[in-house]
Amino acid sequence: KASDAKPGDEQTYDAPTPKPLPKLAKDEGRSQSVLVIPIKGTIDLGLAPFVERSLADGRNAAVIIFDVDTFGGRVDAAVKIRDAILGTTVPTIAYVNRRAISAGALISLAADYIVFAPGASMGAATPIQLEGGKAKAVGEKMVSYMRSEMRATAEAKGRDGQLAEAMVDADVEVPGVIQKGKLLTLTTKQAMEWGLANGKSATQRDLLDSLTLGRAEVVKQSENWAENVARFLTDPVVSGLLMSLGMLGMLLELYTPGFGFAGGLGMMGLM
Repeated sequence: KASDAKPGDEQTYDAPTPKPLPKLAKDEGRSQSVLVIPIKGTIDLGLAPFVERSLADGRNAAVIIFDVDTFGGRVDAAVKIRDAILGTTVPTIAYVNRRAISAGALISLAADYIVFAPGASMGAATPIQLEGGKAKAVGEKMVSYMRSEMRATAEAKGRDGQLAEAMVDADVEVPGVIQKGKLLTLTTKQAMEWGLANGKSATQRDLLDSLTLGRAEVVKQSENWAENVARFLTDPVVSGLLMSLGMLGMLLELYTPGFGFAGGLGMMGLM
């Protein structure tokens, strides 16, 4: 029974049985290397090409592990990453260490397996928009889109789409799990209890041992300089600042004869 159920409420959630983690050392058709891709910090448009390149680099790996620790970010960037993960043929694991919030939940659902670290959390994927430095709710159109993306991604990997929807829309009720009016965020214990997690591992080394890949070569992917620059420029705070400087520069240029420094600065900020 869920902790959110009302006293006396006998409704229970019929949790699906998640598939067990594979024993990948027995797969003789693949190399025994492991590729680890960090999904850290803000999910921005600079992260998507890094993940796409990393997936291409790891096409011969035994498994690709996404080391997830994010509070979320841009939906469009998360969708690009989600599509790239769904398109790979290499077994993928989202290791939630320590949080997969908002856009991070969508990315994690795209993996073949989800493994939680102790004390981890996943969910709270309602899209928001920033206005004047404050987070504001978006319209039903965007919520409906995100809800369908989350459900479709979960179902593509054999997971319960209703749990995924409840992470996005507080109007979605899952009897025995979450009441209407509350947004779903799962702890490690709840993810295991309700069949969303395929396993629990305290460390990446423990995870590799459970995959019988304890002696495998581990390659930790890192961003190149171009991807670092792209991530910096597409960070929501930085991009918002550049947009403001660009508008200010263009406004100053309107009151300045000819075309000068303010106009150039404005164009650079808006590019």
